[in-house]
Amino acid sequence: MLKFMFAPLFVLPLLRSADTENASVQIRVALIRNAENLSLATKGRLYLFEKPTGEKYQLLPDSNYLMKPKGNKIKIDGKSLYPPITLIPPEGEERIKINSQSYAGEITISIEDSLLCIVENVPIENYLAGVLPFEMSPLWPLEALKAQAVVSRTFAIKNLKPDLPYDITSGTEKQVYKGINEANKRILRAIQETKGEVLTYRGELIRAYFHSCCGGHTASNYAVWGEKIIRPLRGVRDPFCRHSKKYYWQLSAGSSEILKFARQHGSKAIKIKRLRVLKKDSSGRALKLKIYTNTKPLVVRAYDLRKFLGPRHFKSTLIYRIKKTKEGFKFYGKGWGHGVGMCQEGAKAMAKKGKSYRQILRHYYPKARIKHLK
Repeated sequence: MLKFMFAPLFVLPLLRSADTENASVQIRVALIRNAENLSLATKGRLYLFEKPTGEKYQLLPDSNYLMKPKGNKIKIDGKSLYPPITLIPPEGEERIKINSQSYAGEITISIEDSLLCIVENVPIENYLAGVLPFEMSPLWPLEALKAQAVVSRTFAIKNLKPDLPYDITSGTEKQVYKGINEANKRILRAIQETKGEVLTYRGELIRAYFHSCCGGHTASNYAVWGEKIIRPLRGVRDPFCRHSKKYYWQLSAGSSEILKFARQHGSKAIKIKRLRVLKKDSSGRALKLKIYTNTKPLVVRAYDLRKFLGPRHFKSTLIYRIKKTKEGFKFYGKGWGHGVGMCQEGAKAMAKKGKSYRQILRHYYPKARIKHLK
């Protein structure tokens, strides 16, 4: 049975809450891309707007729907609709649940390369409630959470792309976002007490990067990504994270793995003899590595080897020793992540020492200013 109620007289706004104080900035988050189908559960009323035709529907409460792409249309419970379609929960009522995750904003579903693309349009402060619990533990000191709120807000707004279908993705390549399921009172307090605050330098928003642990010195954005260097992202000495469990790391890699990597980068070698750091940046992070083989040596980017071996294991490019072993090589390093911007472990330690979130931000982004969004 088709679970639609056609509502031709119902007037739907294209944006929800856009004129309220809490929604002065909206961000479009790509929740899911390249999906073959989509599971949708309704609790209360939920409205659907078929943009190309202007048709409006009300989905039945307490119902489950399965959406699939079919040609240039989206099929939902036997009915085919022209994309894009928008799902809009009434103000103050039950949220939209997609693939078991709850979302508070408008959901737009379109077709990209014959697959579904799901984007949420959500007020920035609501978006932060779905980011902070996954980027920093809610149990950490409040001032650290407040620093993270300012950083994540700045990072998100800096990524607004009005000419593209969405502004930001929801995975680790940007900021992890999983809707409103995990927000607790401490997270909401951190967001509320910093509401609208962002980091700027010379009148412009900065790219407020952050990472897990810097290993004693943050990196510059130029050294990591080749971006134009600015004072807040030049890198600073950081004594605060040294007691973190993430400060040191070790990784063993077999000679066969290094050989495979070398061959992928143009080497004709059949044997790896030695490996050393060839060039470092000002923070001590490896920029270039030199691989000695049975043929000519190969110079590669340390970033590329980290990506090849896996960033969850090869935790940073702050390598202080490479040891030859019977099986291959053992890497000794410090920190976890790219190293640019705020060190989360350092922010936690600073907050425990009584530092405010403003002091934390001043340390990691020197010369940046905290401003309120207008």
